[in-house]
Amino acid sequence: MSGKIEASESQKNMDYSICKALNFNMGGIEAALICYDVMCQWSVHMKDRVTGSEHLKIPDGLEFRLGIGLFHIHGHQDTCLARYSPSFIEGGRQIDGETIETLWAPLNEISRSTRGMSTSHRREVIDDHMNDSNWKKLVDSGRLPLVGTASELTDIMQSTLYPNATAGLNLGQASVR
Repeated sequence: MSGKIEASESQKNMDYSICKALNFNMGGIEAALICYDVMCQWSVHMKDRVTGSEHLKIPDGLEFRLGIGLFHIHGHQDTCLARYSPSFIEGGRQIDGETIETLWAPLNEISRSTRGMSTSHRREVIDDHMNDSNWKKLVDSGRLPLVGTASELTDIMQSTLYPNATAGLNLGQASVR
């Protein structure tokens, strides 16, 4: 058996995840914005991979809006910026595409205690921490003010929902350490 991974195989997990997400509770939704760090590569033959599989399905009539989060887009070629930047996609706005990555810092704090655990116990502990994080975001979202400029509300939401991600940063300004 060769150690090479076929191009279609290397994308199968993402294909499966996206198809499952797009087929869950999508009634009445006409467009989906999908951001992925390597969208410029993944999207090339995505529809061919889906139509060639009996296990993958995309809802009929669903418009795809494909993007690369602002955090990653600047590491790509200039052609990717114009084509995949959420700033230029209808409904994309200023999203960094790093929702999952913001949870890594808190999870790193528990990594030492989970090293000696069995796989199932480690998964339960990590799930508990993720659920706690989600619960805190949900509860804290009720404390957000309902008035203010869009910029003020964005700053408040980012600092409230993701305190570890924005700690010590002045949003909108570069910080080099």
